[in-house]
Amino acid sequence: MGLKGRALSPVVATVILTSIMLTTVAVAVYFSTSLIDAHRQRMEYESAKELLSYAATAFEQVALGTGGARYVRFSLASTGLNFEQTPYTLEVTLGEGKQISLQLRRVSICAAPLVTTVDRVIYPEGGFLSELNKLIVGAGEPIALVYESFSGRACAFLEPRRVRAIYSGVTYVIEDGQKKLYNYYTIHAVEVTFGRVGGAGTIPLIFRNKGVTVLEYRFNTPSVTISASLNGIKSERKLTGSQEASGSIVIVKISRVEVATG
Repeated sequence: MGLKGRALSPVVATVILTSIMLTTVAVAVYFSTSLIDAHRQRMEYESAKELLSYAATAFEQVALGTGGARYVRFSLASTGLNFEQTPYTLEVTLGEGKQISLQLRRVSICAAPLVTTVDRVIYPEGGFLSELNKLIVGAGEPIALVYESFSGRACAFLEPRRVRAIYSGVTYVIEDGQKKLYNYYTIHAVEVTFGRVGGAGTIPLIFRNKGVTVLEYRFNTPSVTISASLNGIKSERKLTGSQEASGSIVIVKISRVEVATG
């Protein structure tokens, strides 16, 4: 009986060692597969973020520059492209109560579950809160902001959440038969609408200029204060020009841009 028990020991040892080896191999394969998948998801998300930054410049070219249409092509496997209408409204007030309301809509790129990130601004470069809180910008500063944050999953957003206010020079206005000098200011804003959406794999993100609405306001002061508010954030800027001017003319240009995938 003792000899038979000792004869079984090598067999039992072999089974135990084989089980340990197979378990080790299975764990190693699982973790290596997870690492490869996480790397693939991260690389796709990073590439999509770069394209979203490029899309922001194409968006502004369509809205405020050459018009027409532009598109950026995304190749998506694990990353999702979403069109979102937020519950927030960008309220812009000029001088003595002249108000403009713009419904905020945005495009988002959301990564697969294995990707993480931190709150930061991608375009333009700058501090996260300082850029998000800047609702009024000047010449050379973008209206569309690209930023990313983590809320359940890593997402990057293309969001036209700003207006651009600039001093454009002086003009003359005839009042009561007299020619008077007026400061001339221009405010650019963008209103986004969504067109046809859908698709899978390689998806074009298309921006189309749908026209511009021009509003004119006249003030009896050489300078005009413009303020903006969005979801509790407030921003204000005083537009100044020639102090010899009798008043100011503010031209508001609201460009309508359709965002679609087809």
